Amino acid sequence: MKTLDGAKILVVGASSGIGRQIGLQAAASGASVAFAARRVELLEDAVAAAAGRGHVALECDVRDDGQCVAAVQNAVDALGGVDHLVYATAIDVLVRLEDAGAGTWADTFATNVYGAASMTRAALPHLIAAKGRAVYLSASSVPRPLPGMGVYAASKAALETMVTAWQHEHPDLAFTTVRVGSVLGTGVTDSWNHELLARLADEWTAGGYLPSNGPGGALTVEQAAAAVLAVLECPAWLREVTAVSDPGRDNYRFD
Repeated sequence: MKTLDGAKILVVGASSGIGRQIGLQAAASGASVAFAARRVELLEDAVAAAAGRGHVALECDVRDDGQCVAAVQNAVDALGGVDHLVYATAIDVLVRLEDAGAGTWADTFATNVYGAASMTRAALPHLIAAKGRAVYLSASSVPRPLPGMGVYAASKAALETMVTAWQHEHPDLAFTTVRVGSVLGTGVTDSWNHELLARLADEWTAGGYLPSNGPGGALTVEQAAAAVLAVLECPAWLREVTAVSDPGRDNYRFD
């Protein structure tokens, strides 16, 4: 088993939800962590809560290529390098396709795909030098998008294809996508239209979409983060992973 003790990790989307928990768990495992996202006050709270020392909060809007470049350089300066990149940033929009205008598509892809490309390009020389890993969060619904989640699923499908392309161009560097099922405690649904959500939930149940989340129901943010750390710590390269809840254990399950 690889160890994260002493590793230098840049976690993008680390102000809340799964990304924040990935940073906290990595810090607890002995890594030095750069917590990057837009909301600086939440990043500073995460750094304060992280075990150990040497962590840093980095303001970064991934929709701005220049900010991505600056965030990577600031992480390198603060940590002494970047061994691993974790991209956990995402816009999770709830909208029927007939109601999704060009702006909705552009905003979603700007964060979920273009931002990932910018961060990867900026971090690439450091990842190659460290023989590190790049991990990207995707969704278990990509193969069968839920009604109302088509824009999000399409962006994650594009992300997965992009990651595969990075892997083909850089076969000596380990790139991984981690698909996760529904996750509790992320705050994603707070901004959703709850009347639409109620109607769609009936469609999801009737259409049999929910089992893709795993037989144990939704993951917690802690479980989802632990799945990502397991990928970073695994001595073998895990190219594509799906993490869903396991009804037999208080844990996630890899597929």
